[in-house]
Amino acid sequence: MTPLIPGTLHGVLYIARQNENPFGSVLAAYVVVDDPITGVLIKLAGRFTPNPVTGRMTAVFDENPQLPFSDLKLNFFGGPRAELTTPESCGTFTTSSALSPWSLEGQGLEGEEHPASPFDDFQIESGCVNGFAPAFTGGSTNLQAGAYTPFVASFSRQDTDQELGGLSVSLPPGLLADVGSVPLCPEAQANAGTCPESTQVGTVRAGAGPGPNPLFVGGKAYLTGPYNGGPYGLSVVVPAIAGPFNFGLVVVRQSLRIDPLTAAVTDVSDPFPTILTPTGADGQKIGIPIRLRRIDVSIDRPGFTFNPTNCGKLQVAGSITSTQGQSSKLATPFQVTNCATLKFAPKFAVSTSGKTSKANGASLAVKLTYPKASQGVEANIARVKVDLPKQLPSRLTTLQKACTAAQFDANPAGCPAASIIGHAKAVTPILPVPLEGPAYFVSHGGEAFPSLIMVLQGNGVTLDLVGTTFISKAGITSSTFKTVPDAPVGSFELTLPEGRYSALTALGDLCTTKLRMPTEFLAQNGATIHQSTPVGVTGCPKKKALTRAQKLVIALKACHRKHGGKRTACERAARKRLGLVKKKKKR
Repeated sequence: MTPLIPGTLHGVLYIARQNENPFGSVLAAYVVVDDPITGVLIKLAGRFTPNPVTGRMTAVFDENPQLPFSDLKLNFFGGPRAELTTPESCGTFTTSSALSPWSLEGQGLEGEEHPASPFDDFQIESGCVNGFAPAFTGGSTNLQAGAYTPFVASFSRQDTDQELGGLSVSLPPGLLADVGSVPLCPEAQANAGTCPESTQVGTVRAGAGPGPNPLFVGGKAYLTGPYNGGPYGLSVVVPAIAGPFNFGLVVVRQSLRIDPLTAAVTDVSDPFPTILTPTGADGQKIGIPIRLRRIDVSIDRPGFTFNPTNCGKLQVAGSITSTQGQSSKLATPFQVTNCATLKFAPKFAVSTSGKTSKANGASLAVKLTYPKASQGVEANIARVKVDLPKQLPSRLTTLQKACTAAQFDANPAGCPAASIIGHAKAVTPILPVPLEGPAYFVSHGGEAFPSLIMVLQGNGVTLDLVGTTFISKAGITSSTFKTVPDAPVGSFELTLPEGRYSALTALGDLCTTKLRMPTEFLAQNGATIHQSTPVGVTGCPKKKALTRAQKLVIALKACHRKHGGKRTACERAARKRLGLVKKKKKR
């Protein structure tokens, strides 16, 4: 309203195009009064600058026309798509202003004092943030055991919850991915959000903003190399596009960490952004609060993620943290089906060398192989128990050289050389390189005998296969691997060589006896294999060929046992079998 013109002049508030306005700023607006009756046309350009740290909005309308007015009202639309939001917490809030007359032209509005600084307070009494209880769901879309499947997860909060700050999600053991089949996004591109499409493994959908209808935008997830303590990672890239505004890319890195005992994967996210800070063409940075409400993730690259071969009751677990430091535990049931349809037919071979000595002990080599098959055909191993032949007992002097558990946990490389008793190697189809490393004897205070621990490493992944050692009163050594990762294996080899600190010694001449190793395999689906594995002996001297006389003696002894000592019959039978009886000529 102005005293120069009767009545009230009405106009419209328009949003200016990003960076294409009189200020070159990200946000600006135009107030346009176009009165058809009086012919008055007024255009005011205002610059809107949200604080880059807090997001608090400041609007500046400079160089306004010298038109006296008694009342000016600006009404911003409300509703689910309103331009402005109220504070999240309850309380009293102040809207302040700074008004300068034309008499102070040239002094600007940046001074600490102004001729007029009217302000007003308003109250927020409902819908306030009062806790943190986010919702979570997650699981495979295909429940067939061992089969390839997309994995989906969703995290969300209500307006009354504190904002999402970060998350950690632990997948059930056996829910793994064929990372060897996907190229890795380079680190610089992962940070910039410019990963090649060949590295994409999933999609992301993020919803932001208050009210019943958050704004959802789609993004992508890319596989990366080592990140933040994990051998692999994800670069989650979401374009921050809201209508005509493009605030750039939001990149959130994820660390994929592998449990060394179970091979279970834990996704640890970097903190979620709470404010966008785009820079305008004028070079000034502003702050746009995100108010993240929901995240939907789908790791859906074909032939990438696959289910466990264990149909037991498992879970997807973890935690979500808020920006104010609260934490909420995650847990949702997870279980696959039809494990009984999976085959279980690994092959196991064992050998030792017949060349043993008191100084260097005895050797042992074991090899386990799986038949070549497509993913989802074979069940993985869950547990293994072997009993060594009595002729191959543990070497007590080596057991006494075991590495302490404290040293092993701190750094296995610091264990004494005498505690390293062999070498192991595992080939898996889901990694580009084999996993291999030393085998240690490690002593734990509560155990009677040291454990056999194989440290398998490759491509940044480290797995510890732990075998419990037991020596019976009869001197028979058994090793039980109670927890074997639910992961596909093409082959596994363990070599315990002879040497000063060999794990085993020998009783007697191994070349003159048959060695057997009682073996038990338990599959992840419950199938079992019990077998007496023959132990092949290599390096034995070749036996000399027997003379006819020696063969006759052996044959006679066998004949006597069979016929009760009837000498004449035995001799005839033995000679005939050896071809020593002359055939009568036909007349």
